[in-house]
Amino acid sequence: MRPYLLADGGNVMVSEIEGPNVFLQLQGACGTCPSSAMTMKMGLERGLKEKIPEILNVIQVPSEGGEVLTTDAVEAVLEEVRPFLQMAGGTIELKSLTMTGLAPTAMLLMVGEGAALTSVKVEIQQRLKRKLPALVNVMWE
Repeated sequence: MRPYLLADGGNVMVSEIEGPNVFLQLQGACGTCPSSAMTMKMGLERGLKEKIPEILNVIQVPSEGGEVLTTDAVEAVLEEVRPFLQMAGGTIELKSLTMTGLAPTAMLLMVGEGAALTSVKVEIQQRLKRKLPALVNVMWE
């Protein structure tokens, strides 16, 4: 896999091995790529498990500038935009965070009306993906 990552301006580093768990960090362009979760699951995890069956989990460590994908991390990003939404008469809520499978997904609920609230959805999606590179999908109820 490394030659493919290098060709795209990225790399991968083993951050830690803890029993059957391998912690990898995608670097360079791969660390902030929207497809990083797919690269991790379908490329690196599958390849490592095929070659070394004793590996049970391959876990993505956030790249520099990225945070670990957790409910608290998503809430922290949403907290940054809540004051603006309140001024525009709206609210936002994290309904669920699904981290299983190939595409970690945050389901959000935004309540309120107006063009300002509609246009802020794009900013929220971009901000979440920029700060939490492992987040693949942001969906709205």
